[in-house]
Amino acid sequence: MNILLIGPFPPLRGGISDFNNELYKQLKKRNSIHLLTFSILYPTFLFPGKNQFFDNIKNGNIKKINPYNPLSYYKTYRFIKKIKPDLIITTHWNPIFSISYSLINRFSSKNIIKSGILHNIYSHEKNIFENIFLNFYLNSLDKLITLSDYTSKQIQKKNINCKSLFHPIPELNQNLSDRNKILKEKKLDPNKKYLLHFGLIRKYKGLDLLIKSLKKAIEKDNMIHLIIAGEFYDDIKKYEELILKLKLKNNITIENKFIKTENIYKWFSAADFIMQTNTSATQSGVSSLSIYFEKIMITTAAGGINETLNENNSFICEANTRSISNKILEAIKSNSNKKIDEIRKLKKKLNWNNFTEQIIEFIK
Repeated sequence: MNILLIGPFPPLRGGISDFNNELYKQLKKRNSIHLLTFSILYPTFLFPGKNQFFDNIKNGNIKKINPYNPLSYYKTYRFIKKIKPDLIITTHWNPIFSISYSLINRFSSKNIIKSGILHNIYSHEKNIFENIFLNFYLNSLDKLITLSDYTSKQIQKKNINCKSLFHPIPELNQNLSDRNKILKEKKLDPNKKYLLHFGLIRKYKGLDLLIKSLKKAIEKDNMIHLIIAGEFYDDIKKYEELILKLKLKNNITIENKFIKTENIYKWFSAADFIMQTNTSATQSGVSSLSIYFEKIMITTAAGGINETLNENNSFICEANTRSISNKILEAIKSNSNKKIDEIRKLKKKLNWNNFTEQIIEFIK
């Protein structure tokens, strides 16, 4: 097939950009692929982080669209007319881009199949126009793929041909390093038990709950230490104040920056368990990373997370301090070999090859 894949790609940062890059690699094995990315995702005054782009990556060969410039849509129309794709795939994660995707789908030939991959229905910071934007996007599609049953159920009233798949496990070509070597590099005590909260810090990820839960767990085991590795998209001051209030400064390490792909293995090597205390979610890229590195998670069952993770392969808690602290203590005392065996089975099942084959089969 001649496919046009639209969405963010490196040097734009983030999980969706990484996802699209891997999807491109898989699709091009059997298809002719064209890419269309965004020149910018958010106006500077709306962006909560430090930088939208990787500093050391350039991708000048990919066609770009500025979602905020009307002239850019005309150039995109001419590009699509020139390459004559059989299929357009858009990767949707935020209703801000629903309009852009919808316009591209609508001004493209009716003979082209329009398909969407839906990561999130709504943004994690909802606004009053999201339903309007989402409906405009969904009505421009012929077929839709979601990454969880939870998401599919949310849109079952939208009357669209939809298939629920899964969030595939990343192919990082990285291995875990020696734990003690990494801990020495990070100046951390190798005798402690390390919990890792990884990725961008946003309100819905429940880091405040985790910090409060840590206080309860440390009262029973003071060798527990929390690592927070990721850039804060929420106000860091309120977390720092909470840490000081609970007297946890010596039990928490914060690495407040975007973790580059080539450094992910270091943080997972240092960790004994991966923490995920989301209060809401559709699916989770951190879950996929944990499965890739064969690390056990202590996680809430928010949204579609429990479609992949359960008590056979993880420690499942409720989104409250008592449940989280109890699961932390249970995990540290447990023999987790059986859970690791189950994670390895998941790793084989949720691979990119299976994911891509199911996409093409469904769309055809």
